Amino acid sequence: MVSRGFRSLLMLAAAVVASAPLMAQDALAWKFTAGEKLLYVVQQKTDQQLDFSGKKQGVSMQQTMHMGWNIADVSSNGDAQMSQVIEKIAMKSEGGPAGSFEYDSTAATPPESPLGRIMSDAFGKIIGQEFPMTMKPSGKITKVTVPEGLLKSLAQAGAAGNAINEDTLKQMMTQSAITLPETPVKKGDSWETKQSVELPFGTMTVSSKLTYQGVDSSSGMARIDMKPSINMTAKEGVPLSLNVVKSEGKGTVLFDTAKGRIARSDLNVTMEMVVKQFGQTVNQTLKQETSMVLSP
Repeated sequence: MVSRGFRSLLMLAAAVVASAPLMAQDALAWKFTAGEKLLYVVQQKTDQQLDFSGKKQGVSMQQTMHMGWNIADVSSNGDAQMSQVIEKIAMKSEGGPAGSFEYDSTAATPPESPLGRIMSDAFGKIIGQEFPMTMKPSGKITKVTVPEGLLKSLAQAGAAGNAINEDTLKQMMTQSAITLPETPVKKGDSWETKQSVELPFGTMTVSSKLTYQGVDSSSGMARIDMKPSINMTAKEGVPLSLNVVKSEGKGTVLFDTAKGRIARSDLNVTMEMVVKQFGQTVNQTLKQETSMVLSP
């Protein structure tokens, strides 16, 4: 009888030990409701140092973008049929070869500077356009549709508009949501994501390692740490080449597990690059701070 009872205790203890890791795991998933609207405010600050054969110049830029997410429908498996809309954007740049300019999509009058007018012509055609797409509970975005006629309209906007193609627009819309694991995770678990951005002179690839740091019991926010690395592949036949010599960065995502969405994300990145064009070499150091906050 004692032996049987002892074996029962051992079995119970083994069951508790085996189930402990499962109990510590958390399921992370995006959640949406048909008809709801989310508004994210994205702020970006960039400081760039340019070295033209020993002559140094500094460029600083600040940008604020309001991005609306309109949820049309949610299927039984959690896939959301939605659209993203850039509702407004403002930017300010100072210094550098191109000079200073300001642009605000809500301004009553167009910018005075030539570069500001170029930006206005391009972004003015994107503001308010709805980009239908499907987002999975993991955050993966698929089936992005570029509004009909937008590309033709951009082509008429000059150099800035011509630099924005269909792939660029789709990539712009898929980078606002982090991808989550499809299975539950525990503190310390990591996963990797990769995004590619097609630029006129090459392809920029951003690889990120994300590490789950658990849920804060008081706020219900899950913390995810990010560590990105950036590489550049040049296009053949293009007179400009950009080589990323060094890149480092870190970031944090606060994910609301109850509501199933990012509450805030912050990312700081530093890159050292070498740009070659028409026989001239320019060394660049870029520091960028980006935040994305869910508007209440």
